[in-house]
Amino acid sequence: MPKDRSSIDEMRKRLYSRSKESVARKRRPLREIQYDTKKRWSDQKERPVFNESPKKRRPLLSTLLIASSIFFVIAILFSAYFFFGGSNVVSSQNIDIEIQGPVTISGGEELSLQIAITNRNNVSIKLADLLVEYPDGTRSATNISKSLPRHRETLGTLTPGQIMQRTVKAILLGSQDTQQNIKITVEYRIDGSNAIFFTEKIYDVTLISSPLGLSISGLDEATSDQEVDFTVTVVSNSNTTIKDALLVMEYPFGFEFISASPKPSFTDSVWDLGDIQSEGKRTIKLHGAIVGEDNEERVFRFSAGVKSERDEKELGVAFTTSIKSIIIKKPFVGVALALNGDQSSEYVSGIGNEVRADITWTNNMPVRVADGEIEVKLKGTALDKFSISVDKGFYRSSDNTIIYSRETNNELASLEPGESGRVAFSFSSLGLSSGSLFKNPEIILDVSIKGKRVSENQVPQEINSSITRTVKLASDLLLTSRAVYFTGPFTNTGPIPPEADKETTYTVIWTITNSSNIVDGTRVVASLPSYVRWVGNVNPSSESVTFNPVGGQITWDAGSIKPKSDVASSGQKEVAFQIAFLPSISQVGSAPILLSGQMITGLDRFASVELSSTRKALTTKLTTDSSFPFNGGDVISVSAE
Repeated sequence: MPKDRSSIDEMRKRLYSRSKESVARKRRPLREIQYDTKKRWSDQKERPVFNESPKKRRPLLSTLLIASSIFFVIAILFSAYFFFGGSNVVSSQNIDIEIQGPVTISGGEELSLQIAITNRNNVSIKLADLLVEYPDGTRSATNISKSLPRHRETLGTLTPGQIMQRTVKAILLGSQDTQQNIKITVEYRIDGSNAIFFTEKIYDVTLISSPLGLSISGLDEATSDQEVDFTVTVVSNSNTTIKDALLVMEYPFGFEFISASPKPSFTDSVWDLGDIQSEGKRTIKLHGAIVGEDNEERVFRFSAGVKSERDEKELGVAFTTSIKSIIIKKPFVGVALALNGDQSSEYVSGIGNEVRADITWTNNMPVRVADGEIEVKLKGTALDKFSISVDKGFYRSSDNTIIYSRETNNELASLEPGESGRVAFSFSSLGLSSGSLFKNPEIILDVSIKGKRVSENQVPQEINSSITRTVKLASDLLLTSRAVYFTGPFTNTGPIPPEADKETTYTVIWTITNSSNIVDGTRVVASLPSYVRWVGNVNPSSESVTFNPVGGQITWDAGSIKPKSDVASSGQKEVAFQIAFLPSISQVGSAPILLSGQMITGLDRFASVELSSTRKALTTKLTTDSSFPFNGGDVISVSAE
C-alpha cells in the first residue's frame, strides 16, 4: 500500500473488500435473538431482548443541582450548630450599656450616673475600659476648678453573662435650657486579635438652669450724648462654688466707657469675678455716655461664665448671656429723673425710707418753648400720701399727681434754646408701723413734660416727652436675739448670778421676721468668746445650725423666709441653742458678753438686693427672761456665797 494514500481511501478499501481475512477481522458477531420459533413475530407479546443495552449519560444541569442541594444542607447544619451549640464569635451588639440618671439637672449641680455593662456574648471580653466623654465646660465633682473633658476607668475581663456596674460623677456647666450630650464607650479586646473593639451609647441631659444668673438694670431710652448707668448683678445658682468666674461686656457703636465700680480687670470690658460661693453674687456699676441718631437702637451684650484655661481674658464656657438695648431719643424737650441721685430705671429703697426725686429738663430745639408744664403721677398701694413734699409745685392728692407750671415756677413760662432747669420733691412708703402688709411692693413714677413751640409759619405746635421710673421696696428682714436661763426649750444649770470658776449654761434664741418679699439664702452668723463653750443642743434639731471651733463662729443657714404678706406664712422663723459660760475671777463684778458679732443677711428675691442688719451683743444680764433676778447678771466670787 502506498504511503501517500489517504486514510479515507484505506477505510473505504477495508469496508468494501471481499477478502475473507479482511471481513473476518472486522466483522462483529451478531447478537443472539431470543424468540419462539413456533410462533410468529406478530404473536410475540414482547419485542426481542438484546443482551447488551446502550449506556445512558447524566446531564450536567442535574449534577449541578444535586451539588447545590448538598451544599445548602451542609450550610444549614453549620449555622444551626453555631446558633444553638455556641461559638467563639464576639459581637458588639451583645454588649449592653445601661445608664441610670436624671434627664434634667441644674447647672453647677453634681450629676451622678449609674452605668451597668453586660457581656451577652458566649466568650469573655478582655482588657475592657469604660470611657465617658463629657461636653465642654464639665468640671470634676471633687474639684470644680478642674476641667473634666473625659473619664477613663479599667474594667478588666467580663465573662459571658457578667454584669459590671460603675458610678461616674461630674458637674455640668452651661447655658439654661441647653441639652448636654455624654458619650459612654466600652473598649475591649478578644483572644486571638490585637484589634480594639468598642460599643458606645449617648446619654442626654438638659440643663434647666444656669449656674450663674445675670440681671441688668438701666435706662431703656436715652437722649444722644447722655450719660447712662448700668447695674450688672451676677448671682450664683449653683450648690457649689463657681471657680474663676468671668464677666465680659460687649459695647455697641456710639458708647463711650467712662468708669466702673469695681474697675475692669482687663481693658474696659472684662471683670475677673474670682470664686463665687453658693448663692453669692457680684455687682458691677457701669457708667458711660451714648451717642446716636433719633430712634436708633444700641444693644449691649453681657456674658458670664468661667475663664478659659488658655487665656484668662476670655470666657472658656459662657453660662448665661443677657442683652440690654437702649433706644436713642432726641426729644424736643428732654427730661430726666434721678431718685436719690440714681437715674436707673429701677431704684431700690427700704420700707418707710424717704426718697428724693430731682427732675431736670432741657430744651433741645433751636427755638423757644413757651408754657412748659411738668406732671408727675405716683402709683402704688405702698405710697404714703402724707409724706409727699413738693418744692415749687402743687400736689393734687385726689389722684396723687404733682404739677409744675408757670403758675408755680416762672422758669417754665419760657424755655430758651439749650436752656435747662430742675425741680424736686420727696416721698416715702408706708412703714411697718402702719400695720399694712404688702407683697412685692413698688411705687411707679410717670413723668411727662409738654410745651408749645412756634414754627416757621408762626403756628404754635404742642410738644411733649415722658419717662417712667420704678421704686422697688426691699423687704424688712429683722433678727431678734435674746439669751434666757429660766425659759426656753432647754433646762439650764449652774449658779445665777454666775460664780467664778463655776459653769453656767444659757439658752440663746434667734428669731427672724420678714415683712413683704421672699428672702432667699438667709443666714445668721455670730461668734462665741473664748470663755464660752458650745454645748451642741439645738431646737428644732432640723434647723441647720453649725459651730466652728476655730474662731468660735456659729452659723444658722435659715434658707428662704416667706413674708408676712404671704397668707400661708407667719413671716417668722426661730431657733434656739445652748451655750455654757465659765467665768474667771478677773470678771467678777461685770456682766461679760455671751454672744457677739451677730449679723443677718439675705437676698430679696423681688428687689434683687442683698439685705443685712446687725444686733448688739448678748451679755449675762438677761433682760428678756421674766424670771431672771435683777442682780443676776454680774459675776460673783466663790467667797461671796
